[in-house]
Amino acid sequence: MPTAREAPQWEPTEWAVGASAPDANPFDIVARVMFEHAESGESRVTEMFYAGGVEWRFRFTGTRPGLWTYRSESEADALDGLTGSIHVLPDAAGKGFVTNIGAKWARQVGEHGRLEAFVPQYVMYDTPDAYHDDPAKIDRDIQTFMVEHGFTGFHTYVFARWFDIEQERTNAMSDDPNPDPRTFDALELLIRKVHAAGGVTHIWVWGDESRRQTPIRWGINGAVDRRLQRYIAARLGPLPGWTMGYGYDLWEWVEGEKLSQWHTFMQEHMGWPHMLGARATKNTREQLSEELGYASYEQHRPDYETYVRTIQARPGKPAFSEDRFRIRPNSRYPEKDYDELRTRRGLWHSAMAGGVANIWGNLVDGPGSAPYPHPEWFRSYAAFFAGRFAADLAPAPQAVDGGYALRSSDGARYLFYAENTDALAIDVSAMRGPRRAIVVNAAARYAERDLGGLRPERHTLRLGATSDWAIAVGQD
Repeated sequence: MPTAREAPQWEPTEWAVGASAPDANPFDIVARVMFEHAESGESRVTEMFYAGGVEWRFRFTGTRPGLWTYRSESEADALDGLTGSIHVLPDAAGKGFVTNIGAKWARQVGEHGRLEAFVPQYVMYDTPDAYHDDPAKIDRDIQTFMVEHGFTGFHTYVFARWFDIEQERTNAMSDDPNPDPRTFDALELLIRKVHAAGGVTHIWVWGDESRRQTPIRWGINGAVDRRLQRYIAARLGPLPGWTMGYGYDLWEWVEGEKLSQWHTFMQEHMGWPHMLGARATKNTREQLSEELGYASYEQHRPDYETYVRTIQARPGKPAFSEDRFRIRPNSRYPEKDYDELRTRRGLWHSAMAGGVANIWGNLVDGPGSAPYPHPEWFRSYAAFFAGRFAADLAPAPQAVDGGYALRSSDGARYLFYAENTDALAIDVSAMRGPRRAIVVNAAARYAERDLGGLRPERHTLRLGATSDWAIAVGQD
Protein backbone atom coordinates (compact mmCIF):
# COMPACT_ATOMS: atom_id res chain seq x y z
CA MET A 1 0.00 0.00 0.00
CA PRO A 2 1.40 3.47 -0.85
CA THR A 3 2.49 5.79 1.95
CA ALA A 4 -0.51 7.41 3.62
CA ARG A 5 -1.29 11.01 2.84
CA GLU A 6 -1.71 13.48 5.67
CA ALA A 7 -4.47 16.07 6.03
CA PRO A 8 -5.94 18.14 8.88
CA GLN A 9 -9.22 17.07 10.40
CA TRP A 10 -12.27 18.71 8.76
CA GLU A 11 -10.28 19.61 5.62
CA PRO A 12 -11.19 17.89 2.30
CA THR A 13 -8.56 15.90 0.39
CA GLU A 14 -8.87 14.95 -3.29
CA TRP A 15 -7.51 12.12 -5.43
CA ALA A 16 -7.40 11.95 -9.27
CA VAL A 17 -7.72 8.71 -11.23
CA GLY A 18 -7.03 8.24 -14.94
CA ALA A 19 -9.20 5.92 -17.03
CA SER A 20 -9.91 5.35 -20.69
CA ALA A 21 -12.86 7.13 -22.26
CA PRO A 22 -16.04 5.06 -21.76
CA ASP A 23 -18.63 4.28 -24.40
CA ALA A 24 -21.40 5.52 -22.08
CA ASN A 25 -21.95 9.03 -20.73
CA PRO A 26 -19.00 9.49 -18.33
CA PHE A 27 -21.28 11.37 -15.90
CA ASP A 28 -23.23 8.13 -15.49
CA ILE A 29 -20.25 5.97 -14.53
CA VAL A 30 -20.61 4.84 -10.92
CA ALA A 31 -17.56 4.25 -8.74
CA ARG A 32 -17.82 4.12 -4.96
CA VAL A 33 -14.98 4.59 -2.50
CA MET A 34 -15.25 3.15 1.01
CA PHE A 35 -13.17 4.82 3.74
CA GLU A 36 -12.75 3.13 7.13
CA HIS A 37 -11.24 4.52 10.32
CA ALA A 38 -8.78 1.97 11.67
CA GLU A 39 -9.33 2.61 15.38
CA SER A 40 -13.11 3.13 15.63
CA GLY A 41 -14.37 1.27 12.58
CA GLU A 42 -16.34 4.32 11.44
CA SER A 43 -16.87 4.24 7.68
CA ARG A 44 -17.71 6.77 4.99
CA VAL A 45 -18.81 5.93 1.44
CA THR A 46 -18.39 8.54 -1.29
CA GLU A 47 -18.51 8.42 -5.10
CA MET A 48 -16.10 9.46 -7.79
CA PHE A 49 -17.10 12.25 -10.15
CA TYR A 50 -16.14 12.85 -13.75
CA ALA A 51 -13.55 15.64 -14.02
CA GLY A 52 -13.24 15.86 -17.84
CA GLY A 53 -11.07 14.10 -20.41
CA VAL A 54 -10.14 10.70 -19.02
CA GLU A 55 -10.04 11.73 -15.35
CA TRP A 56 -12.25 10.95 -12.36
CA ARG A 57 -11.78 12.31 -8.85
CA PHE A 58 -12.96 11.54 -5.34
CA ARG A 59 -12.81 13.40 -2.03
CA PHE A 60 -12.67 12.69 1.66
CA THR A 61 -12.90 14.71 4.88
CA GLY A 62 -11.75 13.15 8.12
CA THR A 63 -14.22 13.40 11.00
CA ARG A 64 -11.80 11.60 13.36
CA PRO A 65 -8.03 11.85 13.74
CA GLY A 66 -6.04 8.76 12.87
CA LEU A 67 -5.55 6.38 9.98
CA TRP A 68 -8.27 5.90 7.38
CA THR A 69 -7.95 3.33 4.58
CA TYR A 70 -9.99 3.18 1.38
CA ARG A 71 -10.96 0.83 -1.40
CA SER A 72 -12.98 1.54 -4.56
CA GLU A 73 -15.67 -0.51 -6.30
CA SER A 74 -16.89 0.04 -9.86
CA GLU A 75 -17.96 -1.84 -12.98
CA ALA A 76 -15.38 0.31 -14.79
CA ASP A 77 -12.16 -1.71 -14.43
CA ALA A 78 -9.87 1.33 -14.17
CA LEU A 79 -11.89 2.69 -11.25
CA ASP A 80 -12.27 -0.63 -9.39
CA GLY A 81 -10.07 -2.03 -6.65
CA LEU A 82 -8.08 1.14 -5.94
CA THR A 83 -6.65 1.23 -2.41
CA GLY A 84 -4.83 3.72 -0.25
CA SER A 85 -4.86 5.51 3.07
CA ILE A 86 -4.81 8.92 4.68
CA HIS A 87 -3.66 9.97 8.14
CA VAL A 88 -5.95 12.64 9.58
CA LEU A 89 -4.26 15.06 11.97
CA PRO A 90 -6.31 16.40 14.91
CA ASP A 91 -7.51 20.00 14.76
CA ALA A 92 -8.61 21.35 18.12
CA ALA A 93 -10.23 24.46 16.63
CA GLY A 94 -11.40 23.26 13.21
CA LYS A 95 -15.09 23.45 12.28
CA GLY A 96 -16.84 20.52 10.68
CA PHE A 97 -20.30 19.83 9.30
CA VAL A 98 -23.51 21.69 10.11
CA THR A 99 -25.94 19.64 12.18
CA ASN A 100 -28.35 20.26 15.06
CA ILE A 101 -28.95 19.81 18.76
CA GLY A 102 -32.72 19.42 18.85
CA ALA A 103 -34.14 22.74 17.63
CA LYS A 104 -30.74 24.46 17.73
CA TRP A 105 -28.48 24.73 14.69
CA ALA A 106 -25.01 23.44 15.49
CA ARG A 107 -21.57 22.76 14.04
CA GLN A 108 -19.04 20.07 14.80
CA VAL A 109 -15.93 21.62 16.33
CA GLY A 110 -12.50 20.33 17.26
CA GLU A 111 -10.81 16.97 17.54
CA HIS A 112 -13.79 15.23 19.15
CA GLY A 113 -16.47 16.89 17.06
CA ARG A 114 -18.21 18.56 19.97
CA LEU A 115 -21.39 20.37 18.93
CA GLU A 116 -21.45 24.16 19.12
CA ALA A 117 -24.82 25.90 18.78
CA PHE A 118 -25.18 28.94 16.53
CA VAL A 119 -27.84 31.00 14.76
CA PRO A 120 -27.39 31.07 10.95
CA GLN A 121 -27.85 34.61 9.62
CA TYR A 122 -27.08 34.62 5.88
CA VAL A 123 -26.68 37.55 3.53
CA MET A 124 -28.01 37.36 -0.04
CA TYR A 125 -25.25 36.65 -2.54
CA ASP A 126 -24.78 36.44 -6.30
CA THR A 127 -25.25 33.40 -8.54
CA PRO A 128 -22.26 31.15 -9.41
CA ASP A 129 -21.52 32.90 -12.72
CA ALA A 130 -20.81 36.14 -10.82
CA TYR A 131 -18.04 34.67 -8.64
CA HIS A 132 -16.74 31.83 -10.84
CA ASP A 133 -12.94 31.97 -11.00
CA ASP A 134 -12.94 35.18 -8.95
CA PRO A 135 -11.48 34.41 -5.51
CA ALA A 136 -10.68 38.09 -4.94
CA LYS A 137 -14.39 38.98 -5.12
CA ILE A 138 -15.25 36.32 -2.55
CA ASP A 139 -12.43 37.51 -0.29
CA ARG A 140 -13.70 41.09 -0.48
CA ASP A 141 -17.24 40.02 0.27
CA ILE A 142 -16.16 37.87 3.23
CA GLN A 143 -14.38 40.91 4.63
CA THR A 144 -17.42 43.13 4.09
CA PHE A 145 -20.26 40.89 5.17
CA MET A 146 -18.73 38.36 7.58
CA VAL A 147 -15.97 40.39 9.21
CA GLU A 148 -17.45 43.91 9.15
CA HIS A 149 -21.17 43.04 9.39
CA GLY A 150 -20.93 39.75 11.29
CA PHE A 151 -23.17 37.63 9.06
CA THR A 152 -22.75 33.85 9.34
CA GLY A 153 -22.15 33.42 5.61
CA PHE A 154 -23.82 33.65 2.21
CA HIS A 155 -26.98 32.47 0.48
CA THR A 156 -26.48 31.60 -3.19
CA TYR A 157 -28.92 30.06 -5.66
CA VAL A 158 -28.27 27.97 -8.76
CA PHE A 159 -31.42 26.93 -10.69
CA ALA A 160 -30.61 25.79 -14.26
CA ARG A 161 -27.00 26.89 -13.86
CA TRP A 162 -26.33 23.38 -12.59
CA PHE A 163 -26.22 22.47 -16.30
CA ASP A 164 -24.91 25.70 -17.82
CA ILE A 165 -23.41 28.38 -15.62
CA GLU A 166 -24.59 31.09 -18.04
CA GLN A 167 -28.26 30.04 -18.07
CA GLU A 168 -30.78 30.47 -15.25
CA ARG A 169 -33.82 28.92 -16.99
CA THR A 170 -34.37 25.34 -18.09
CA ASN A 171 -35.98 26.26 -21.41
CA ALA A 172 -32.47 27.17 -22.61
CA MET A 173 -31.23 23.63 -21.86
CA SER A 174 -30.91 20.49 -24.00
CA ASP A 175 -33.12 17.45 -23.47
CA ASP A 176 -30.37 15.46 -21.73
CA PRO A 177 -27.89 17.88 -20.11
CA ASN A 178 -24.87 17.05 -18.00
CA PRO A 179 -23.72 18.99 -14.94
CA ASP A 180 -21.54 22.00 -15.74
CA PRO A 181 -18.19 21.65 -13.89
CA ARG A 182 -17.79 25.45 -13.94
CA THR A 183 -20.80 25.82 -11.67
CA PHE A 184 -19.29 23.37 -9.22
CA ASP A 185 -15.90 25.06 -9.39
CA ALA A 186 -17.62 28.30 -8.38
CA LEU A 187 -19.67 26.76 -5.56
CA GLU A 188 -16.66 24.92 -4.18
CA LEU A 189 -14.59 28.09 -4.21
CA LEU A 190 -17.31 29.91 -2.26
CA ILE A 191 -17.92 27.05 0.20
CA ARG A 192 -14.23 26.51 0.93
CA LYS A 193 -13.43 30.19 1.44
CA VAL A 194 -16.46 30.83 3.63
CA HIS A 195 -15.71 27.69 5.66
CA ALA A 196 -12.08 28.76 6.11
CA ALA A 197 -13.36 32.10 7.42
CA GLY A 198 -15.51 30.26 9.98
CA GLY A 199 -18.82 30.59 8.12
CA VAL A 200 -21.47 28.60 6.29
CA THR A 201 -22.91 28.75 2.75
CA HIS A 202 -26.61 28.12 2.12
CA ILE A 203 -27.59 26.95 -1.38
CA TRP A 204 -30.96 26.93 -3.12
CA VAL A 205 -31.06 24.10 -5.63
CA TRP A 206 -34.09 25.21 -7.63
CA GLY A 207 -36.44 28.17 -7.93
CA ASP A 208 -39.92 28.65 -9.30
CA GLU A 209 -41.55 26.75 -12.17
CA SER A 210 -43.28 29.82 -13.66
CA ARG A 211 -39.77 31.17 -14.27
CA ARG A 212 -38.56 27.79 -15.59
CA GLN A 213 -36.09 27.34 -12.73
CA THR A 214 -36.99 23.74 -11.80
CA PRO A 215 -36.23 20.18 -12.99
CA ILE A 216 -39.83 19.57 -14.11
CA ARG A 217 -38.80 19.59 -17.77
CA TRP A 218 -36.80 16.38 -17.24
CA GLY A 219 -38.86 14.96 -14.38
CA ILE A 220 -38.36 15.52 -10.67
CA ASN A 221 -35.99 12.76 -9.49
CA GLY A 222 -35.86 11.50 -13.10
CA ALA A 223 -32.72 10.38 -14.94
CA VAL A 224 -31.32 13.89 -15.57
CA ASP A 225 -32.15 15.02 -12.04
CA ARG A 226 -30.62 11.89 -10.46
CA ARG A 227 -27.45 12.37 -12.50
CA LEU A 228 -27.21 15.88 -11.08
CA GLN A 229 -27.98 14.71 -7.54
CA ARG A 230 -25.19 12.11 -7.71
CA TYR A 231 -22.78 14.74 -9.00
CA ILE A 232 -23.73 17.18 -6.24
CA ALA A 233 -23.31 14.42 -3.67
CA ALA A 234 -19.89 13.37 -5.01
CA ARG A 235 -18.42 16.87 -5.36
CA LEU A 236 -20.03 18.74 -2.47
CA GLY A 237 -20.87 15.92 -0.05
CA PRO A 238 -17.35 15.67 1.43
CA LEU A 239 -17.09 19.46 1.89
CA PRO A 240 -18.07 20.80 5.33
CA GLY A 241 -19.72 24.16 5.80
CA TRP A 242 -22.89 24.22 3.70
CA THR A 243 -26.63 23.63 3.91
CA MET A 244 -29.19 23.31 1.13
CA GLY A 245 -32.80 24.31 0.51
CA TYR A 246 -34.78 22.82 -2.36
CA GLY A 247 -36.00 26.20 -3.65
CA TYR A 248 -38.96 28.56 -3.35
CA ASP A 249 -42.69 28.54 -4.14
CA LEU A 250 -42.37 24.77 -3.86
CA TRP A 251 -46.02 24.26 -2.97
CA GLU A 252 -46.83 25.27 -6.57
CA TRP A 253 -44.77 22.59 -8.28
CA VAL A 254 -43.41 19.75 -6.09
CA GLU A 255 -45.10 17.23 -3.80
CA GLY A 256 -43.88 16.21 -0.39
CA GLU A 257 -43.25 12.62 -1.46
CA LYS A 258 -40.83 13.82 -4.16
CA LEU A 259 -39.00 15.96 -1.61
CA SER A 260 -38.69 13.00 0.75
CA GLN A 261 -37.27 10.89 -2.07
CA TRP A 262 -34.77 13.64 -2.90
CA HIS A 263 -33.67 13.94 0.72
CA THR A 264 -33.25 10.18 1.12
CA PHE A 265 -31.26 9.83 -2.11
CA MET A 266 -28.94 12.73 -1.27
CA GLN A 267 -28.22 11.49 2.25
CA GLU A 268 -27.51 7.99 0.94
CA HIS A 269 -24.97 9.31 -1.59
CA MET A 270 -23.23 12.25 0.09
CA GLY A 271 -21.16 10.18 2.51
CA TRP A 272 -21.40 12.92 5.16
CA PRO A 273 -24.79 14.19 6.41
CA HIS A 274 -25.81 17.74 5.50
CA MET A 275 -28.85 19.74 6.55
CA LEU A 276 -31.36 19.74 3.66
CA GLY A 277 -34.78 21.38 3.74
CA ALA A 278 -37.68 22.68 1.66
CA ARG A 279 -39.67 25.87 2.17
CA ALA A 280 -43.38 25.45 2.86
CA THR A 281 -46.45 27.56 2.07
CA LYS A 282 -46.81 31.26 2.91
CA ASN A 283 -47.23 32.24 6.57
CA THR A 284 -48.16 28.82 7.91
CA ARG A 285 -46.34 26.29 10.05
CA GLU A 286 -47.11 23.44 7.67
CA GLN A 287 -44.37 21.41 5.99
CA LEU A 288 -44.41 19.76 2.56
CA SER A 289 -42.47 16.85 4.06
CA GLU A 290 -41.66 16.04 7.66
CA GLU A 291 -38.70 13.86 6.66
CA LEU A 292 -36.22 16.61 5.82
CA GLY A 293 -33.38 17.71 8.06
CA TYR A 294 -34.61 21.18 9.00
CA ALA A 295 -38.04 22.81 9.11
CA SER A 296 -38.40 25.63 6.58
CA TYR A 297 -41.04 28.34 6.36
CA GLU A 298 -42.02 31.29 4.18
CA GLN A 299 -42.82 33.88 6.83
CA HIS A 300 -43.41 37.51 5.96
CA ARG A 301 -41.78 39.83 8.49
CA PRO A 302 -41.97 37.43 11.48
CA ASP A 303 -41.92 38.97 14.94
CA TYR A 304 -40.47 37.47 18.13
CA GLU A 305 -43.64 35.55 18.99
CA THR A 306 -43.78 34.06 15.48
CA TYR A 307 -40.19 32.88 15.82
CA VAL A 308 -40.99 31.27 19.19
CA ARG A 309 -44.01 29.44 17.80
CA THR A 310 -41.94 28.35 14.79
CA ILE A 311 -39.42 26.60 17.05
CA GLN A 312 -42.15 25.12 19.23
CA ALA A 313 -43.89 23.61 16.18
CA ARG A 314 -41.05 21.12 15.61
CA PRO A 315 -38.75 21.03 18.65
CA GLY A 316 -36.75 18.09 17.31
CA LYS A 317 -35.25 19.92 14.34
CA PRO A 318 -33.85 23.40 13.65
CA ALA A 319 -36.02 26.04 12.00
CA PHE A 320 -35.32 28.30 9.02
CA SER A 321 -37.45 31.31 8.12
CA GLU A 322 -36.40 30.93 4.50
CA ASP A 323 -38.05 33.86 2.80
CA ARG A 324 -35.45 36.48 1.93
CA PHE A 325 -35.86 39.56 4.12
CA ARG A 326 -35.02 42.39 1.75
CA ILE A 327 -34.66 46.14 1.67
CA ARG A 328 -35.76 47.12 -1.85
CA PRO A 329 -36.07 50.60 -3.33
CA ASN A 330 -39.60 51.29 -4.64
CA SER A 331 -40.67 47.91 -3.26
CA ARG A 332 -43.69 46.18 -4.77
CA TYR A 333 -44.13 44.35 -1.46
CA PRO A 334 -44.23 47.01 1.27
CA GLU A 335 -46.19 44.66 3.54
CA LYS A 336 -43.30 42.20 3.77
CA ASP A 337 -40.08 44.07 2.93
CA TYR A 338 -37.73 45.49 5.54
CA ASP A 339 -35.82 48.62 6.39
CA GLU A 340 -32.50 48.68 8.23
CA LEU A 341 -34.07 49.07 11.68
CA ARG A 342 -36.41 46.11 11.13
CA THR A 343 -33.45 44.10 9.87
CA ARG A 344 -31.38 44.80 12.97
CA ARG A 345 -34.25 43.98 15.31
CA GLY A 346 -35.12 40.90 13.29
CA LEU A 347 -31.66 39.48 13.95
CA TRP A 348 -32.15 39.91 17.69
CA HIS A 349 -35.72 38.56 17.69
CA SER A 350 -34.76 35.36 15.85
CA ALA A 351 -31.86 34.66 18.23
CA MET A 352 -33.71 35.55 21.43
CA ALA A 353 -36.57 33.26 20.39
CA GLY A 354 -34.13 30.35 20.53
CA GLY A 355 -32.31 30.52 17.20
CA VAL A 356 -34.14 30.58 13.84
CA ALA A 357 -32.08 30.89 10.64
CA ASN A 358 -32.75 33.77 8.21
CA ILE A 359 -31.61 35.33 4.91
CA TRP A 360 -31.10 39.12 4.69
CA GLY A 361 -30.41 41.51 1.85
CA ASN A 362 -29.98 45.22 1.11
CA LEU A 363 -30.88 45.25 -2.57
CA VAL A 364 -29.68 48.61 -3.80
CA ASP A 365 -28.61 47.24 -7.17
CA GLY A 366 -28.45 43.65 -8.42
CA PRO A 367 -29.46 40.29 -6.94
CA GLY A 368 -26.84 40.26 -4.18
CA SER A 369 -26.86 42.42 -1.08
CA ALA A 370 -25.06 45.73 -0.87
CA PRO A 371 -23.45 46.71 2.44
CA TYR A 372 -25.83 48.10 5.01
CA PRO A 373 -25.47 51.77 6.03
CA HIS A 374 -24.77 50.75 9.64
CA PRO A 375 -22.68 47.56 9.57
CA GLU A 376 -21.70 48.18 13.21
CA TRP A 377 -25.28 47.39 14.25
CA PHE A 378 -25.06 43.89 12.81
CA ARG A 379 -21.51 43.38 14.04
CA SER A 380 -22.70 44.23 17.58
CA TYR A 381 -25.38 41.56 17.34
CA ALA A 382 -22.83 38.96 16.20
CA ALA A 383 -20.23 39.96 18.81
CA PHE A 384 -22.76 39.77 21.65
CA PHE A 385 -23.81 36.21 20.83
CA ALA A 386 -20.32 34.93 20.00
CA GLY A 387 -19.45 32.47 22.76
CA ARG A 388 -22.73 33.18 24.55
CA PHE A 389 -25.37 31.42 22.46
CA ALA A 390 -25.56 27.85 23.75
CA ALA A 391 -27.63 24.72 23.23
CA ASP A 392 -29.22 24.86 26.68
CA LEU A 393 -30.61 28.38 26.35
CA ALA A 394 -34.40 28.64 26.18
CA PRO A 395 -36.85 31.57 26.22
CA ALA A 396 -37.70 32.68 29.75
CA PRO A 397 -40.45 35.32 29.53
CA GLN A 398 -40.98 35.18 33.30
CA ALA A 399 -37.44 36.52 33.81
CA VAL A 400 -38.02 39.92 32.19
CA ASP A 401 -40.60 42.67 32.08
CA GLY A 402 -40.89 44.56 28.79
CA GLY A 403 -38.21 42.64 26.90
CA TYR A 404 -36.99 39.19 25.94
CA ALA A 405 -34.92 36.65 27.88
CA LEU A 406 -32.98 33.44 27.35
CA ARG A 407 -32.01 31.35 30.37
CA SER A 408 -29.70 28.34 30.66
CA SER A 409 -31.15 25.07 31.90
CA ASP A 410 -29.39 25.40 35.26
CA GLY A 411 -30.47 29.02 35.75
CA ALA A 412 -26.86 30.22 35.95
CA ARG A 413 -26.75 32.23 32.70
CA TYR A 414 -29.14 34.77 31.19
CA LEU A 415 -29.34 36.86 28.05
CA PHE A 416 -31.74 39.79 27.91
CA TYR A 417 -32.79 42.12 25.11
CA ALA A 418 -35.14 45.12 25.14
CA GLU A 419 -36.02 47.90 22.69
CA ASN A 420 -36.54 51.64 23.00
CA THR A 421 -36.00 51.80 26.73
CA ASP A 422 -33.64 53.25 29.34
CA ALA A 423 -34.38 50.67 32.05
CA LEU A 424 -35.11 46.96 32.27
CA ALA A 425 -36.66 44.89 35.06
CA ILE A 426 -35.16 41.40 35.25
CA ASP A 427 -35.42 38.38 37.56
CA VAL A 428 -32.27 36.28 38.04
CA SER A 429 -33.35 34.66 41.29
CA ALA A 430 -32.66 31.16 39.88
CA MET A 431 -28.91 31.81 40.13
CA ARG A 432 -27.11 30.21 43.08
CA GLY A 433 -24.97 33.23 43.81
CA PRO A 434 -23.86 36.63 42.49
CA ARG A 435 -22.82 36.67 38.82
CA ARG A 436 -21.19 39.34 36.69
CA ALA A 437 -23.37 41.28 34.22
CA ILE A 438 -22.54 43.40 31.18
CA VAL A 439 -24.71 45.58 28.95
CA VAL A 440 -24.32 46.44 25.24
CA ASN A 441 -26.05 49.17 23.24
CA ALA A 442 -27.51 47.21 20.30
CA ALA A 443 -27.79 50.37 18.20
CA ALA A 444 -24.10 51.29 18.36
CA ARG A 445 -20.63 49.92 17.79
CA TYR A 446 -19.99 46.96 20.07
CA ALA A 447 -18.82 47.94 23.54
CA GLU A 448 -19.43 46.15 26.83
CA ARG A 449 -20.23 48.14 29.94
CA ASP A 450 -19.74 46.33 33.24
CA LEU A 451 -22.79 46.27 35.50
CA GLY A 452 -20.89 44.54 38.30
CA GLY A 453 -22.12 41.49 40.16
CA LEU A 454 -25.86 40.87 40.35
CA ARG A 455 -27.34 38.98 43.29
CA PRO A 456 -29.91 36.20 42.60
CA GLU A 457 -33.02 38.38 42.94
CA ARG A 458 -35.11 40.87 40.97
CA HIS A 459 -33.38 43.98 39.64
CA THR A 460 -34.34 47.12 37.77
CA LEU A 461 -31.34 48.09 35.68
CA ARG A 462 -30.92 51.77 34.79
CA LEU A 463 -29.25 51.84 31.37
CA GLY A 464 -28.53 55.55 31.05
CA ALA A 465 -30.18 56.38 27.70
CA THR A 466 -33.11 55.29 25.57
CA SER A 467 -32.01 52.70 23.02
CA ASP A 468 -32.12 48.97 22.28
CA TRP A 469 -30.09 47.07 24.88
CA ALA A 470 -28.62 43.59 25.36
CA ILE A 471 -27.53 42.25 28.74
CA ALA A 472 -25.56 39.11 29.59
CA VAL A 473 -25.56 37.75 33.14
CA GLY A 474 -23.34 34.94 34.36
CA GLN A 475 -21.48 34.58 31.07
CA ASP A 476 -18.00 35.11 32.56
